[in-house]
Amino acid sequence: MERLLGGGLHPWSPAPQADTLSLALCLLLLGCPHCALAMSPCKEEEYPVGAECCPKCKPGYRVNKPCGKDTGTSCAPCAPGTYTAHLNGLSECLQCRVCDPAMGLVTRRRCFTTNNTVCGCDRGHFCVTEEGDDCAECRPHRVCGPGQRVQERDVFCKKLEMGRAPCARASAALTKTQTY
Repeated sequence: MERLLGGGLHPWSPAPQADTLSLALCLLLLGCPHCALAMSPCKEEEYPVGAECCPKCKPGYRVNKPCGKDTGTSCAPCAPGTYTAHLNGLSECLQCRVCDPAMGLVTRRRCFTTNNTVCGCDRGHFCVTEEGDDCAECRPHRVCGPGQRVQERDVFCKKLEMGRAPCARASAALTKTQTY
């Protein structure tokens, strides 16, 4: 860095860079409340409330009132349309997912207080975006002409061999438009 006469820095000179390691060391020595939260002294089945560790609520329940000096956590059941799937310290249950028919989705498993809704694809659709056993987005299958079927998921149609119907359908089905 260039210094001006009198000890000042040029206005276009880069600002001095803090040494990252020194800064991290200072933060540790001064105490970092956010760092303390990351290293919670609570067990897996507990959640922190101030300096205390409270027992978590079981799946299907939420915290109604945190534990106190002489009391355990007060838990309340999740209301219809909400759920918690794991031990938790949540004050509110999670909203159940709605399977959007406009996205080609149908409900495969209804929401219950202990599990979220699982969506699947409506007939004539295939899943584009899967999240475990749940589908987030479906698209309609390509429509093939008579005597054809979708060979790969919405990639292209393939002519069927004479006398063979897909999925043990009657050979009369060959004259109809097929979607898979």
